[in-house]
Amino acid sequence: MDDRLSPDDRTGGNGGGQGSAAGGGNNDNAMRGGGNNRGGRVNTSAWIIGALVVIIAVFAGLRYARVPAPSRPAPTRPAPTQPAPTPTPTRPAPTAPAATTADLERDLTRVEDAVRRKDWAAADRESTKLRTTWESLRSRVTSTNTTKDVTAFDARMDKLRADIKAKNEAGARADITELKSIARRFKISPTRGPTSG
Repeated sequence: MDDRLSPDDRTGGNGGGQGSAAGGGNNDNAMRGGGNNRGGRVNTSAWIIGALVVIIAVFAGLRYARVPAPSRPAPTRPAPTQPAPTPTPTRPAPTAPAATTADLERDLTRVEDAVRRKDWAAADRESTKLRTTWESLRSRVTSTNTTKDVTAFDARMDKLRADIKAKNEAGARADITELKSIARRFKISPTRGPTSG
């Protein structure tokens, strides 16, 4: 049998071949676009997300890979100096009022009472107080003959002290009488205050 094809068969075969050639051409185009070609547009959202992931990874890597700066020691400062404590203001010691001739006579009377009682220890204490009062008055006393009276009072005071130590009652009484007599002649000169002007 003749194996020849009829013209229709040839055309159909050719047509089929053309169809498949045409179809094959379309398939080539589809394969060249990667199969994901949507009319020539690129998927930008995928690119943006990818770029963001890369940026975040870079910054996170830098953060954890950062080497800490060496710590600097604090600058040394000299220790603060404390000011010297200020002294508390002290009240001036109350000054005893200046002795007067009345104080001198009072002390003489006390010595006389101790001698009369023959309490020689008390007479010694009182004569010491009498000496202190006299020392504070000596530079301020005046009399008709100040130098003579002051010298006489000093001498009689020394004799009184000696008579008390010797427990000589009669001598001590005579000394006290003489001292009282001299003391009555004394006047106190006014003390000079600060000059104004």
